[in-house]
Amino acid sequence: MAYVLTTSQFLAGLQQNSAKLLNSLRYISTVSPFTIVAAKTQLDASQTQNFTDAAFKAFLTEVYNLELDTTLLTLAERTVLNVIREYIQPNPQLGCCGSDVPTLSNTTQKYYDRVGSATFQKEAQIVLDSTVTCSVFDIQLTINPQAGSPAIVSAVNVLPQLGCINNQNIFSFLWIDFASSPTGFVYDVEINLRDNVGGSIVNLITTKTF
Repeated sequence: MAYVLTTSQFLAGLQQNSAKLLNSLRYISTVSPFTIVAAKTQLDASQTQNFTDAAFKAFLTEVYNLELDTTLLTLAERTVLNVIREYIQPNPQLGCCGSDVPTLSNTTQKYYDRVGSATFQKEAQIVLDSTVTCSVFDIQLTINPQAGSPAIVSAVNVLPQLGCINNQNIFSFLWIDFASSPTGFVYDVEINLRDNVGGSIVNLITTKTF
C-alpha cells in the first residue's frame, strides 16, 4: 500500500519520524484481512518477547496520527486506518465550522466499504461544509431500507465528530452492517444534526442509493 503524506510531514525536523512511521504503517498493512490481533502478531513475530498491549496501542496511535492525504486513500488503506481508529479511540481533531444552518446542499453522505470483512460493512460519514454552524456536536443517522432493499442490523447510529479534514467537518461511525450487499438498492435516510445536549438543530430527510 502506498499512503501519501501531506506536505506538512516534510517540514524540517519531521521527515525522519514521518519516514519511520510511514514505513511502519506500510508494513503492518500487509496483513490481510487487517485486524488488530493479526497486526500485533506480525509485529511480535521472531521477537524474544511480545510487545505489551499498552506499548502496541501507543505505537498505533503514533502511526494513526500521521497526516495523510485522505483524498488519495484506497478502500483497503481506509479500512486499515478505520480498524486502527476503532481500536485506539482517538480524540476528535478541532472542527472547522461557521454559522450556516445545515441543509442538504452543505451536508454530504459518504459510505466506504470495509475491505476484507466477511459481512457487508461500511463506514458512514456525514461531511459538513466548513461554513456550517459550530453548534453541531454529533449526528444521529437513521437508515431504513425501501421495499426490497437488504435489511440493516442497526438502523439508528450516532456519528461522533472525527474532526476537520480537508477543510470539511467530518462525522463518522464504524460500522453500518447490512444483511447482504446493498449495492444498487435505495434507502430512506434521516440526518439529525444535534447540539451538545442532544437537541436537534435540524433533521434532514433524503435517500441514498448504494
